[in-house]
Amino acid sequence: MIKYVLSFILICISFSSFAQITTRVPVNGVIKASIDDEVEGIVVFNRATNRGTITNQNGEFQIVAGVGDRIEIVAMQFQKFTVVVDKGIVDSKRLSVFLNETINQLDEVVVMPYDLSGNVKADVNRVVLAQDKGLVEVIKETQGRINDADYDFRPDQQTPVKNTVFLEDRMINGLNFVNLFKLAFNKRNDEADLQKDLDVKMRKVYDDDFFRNVLLLQKDQINDFIFYAEDKGLDETYFKEGKELDLLEFLVYQSKQYREKQ
Repeated sequence: MIKYVLSFILICISFSSFAQITTRVPVNGVIKASIDDEVEGIVVFNRATNRGTITNQNGEFQIVAGVGDRIEIVAMQFQKFTVVVDKGIVDSKRLSVFLNETINQLDEVVVMPYDLSGNVKADVNRVVLAQDKGLVEVIKETQGRINDADYDFRPDQQTPVKNTVFLEDRMINGLNFVNLFKLAFNKRNDEADLQKDLDVKMRKVYDDDFFRNVLLLQKDQINDFIFYAEDKGLDETYFKEGKELDLLEFLVYQSKQYREKQ
């Protein structure tokens, strides 16, 4: 009799644990802003799964999410904010985010859909960019916004193939981005010499495929872009442990600025 009771308890525990597993689905999303603001290259990642993606030129992305997940959205020109996924988003498999510039003093902006179709209105502050204030001030303000997790990036399935470089749990060269970052800079003397050999260190972290497929640069533009990024504020602080996504966000934004000048 005791054996039957124990078996029944174990079965109940198993069903209870199974019921607590969050069901996640691929969600097709889009970020919209005013006509003067670009929506390409915005970092979108799910805190619950530690998976993320980058928007394409139309602000479109796809990410796996479930009810209660917190989706963080980071754009260089706007304050970071978080979208809490509800049942409407999961059922419709759609997430439409409308960025609305505002002036407030909130350190953290958390928003939820206002209808059952996954529509979100985010009232966020505009971040002052390098052309409006000193580079050092901008770097200090933008660093540390997305640094406290070990993230993998997955491709945006709506993005053309040429923009897709991140594969499941690895980059196109077969190496995990975060692990590669740590491997390239795991020595103290490397960190001390970063500013002196920044172009060399950059090539340790990223191969040509990253520059061509993610940053959309020609092969003969890569070295010139690295020096351009240095002039725009790229320094050793971006290569410290935990700064992986700050570096990625910075490079995506600066690559767009660089391409516009060519």
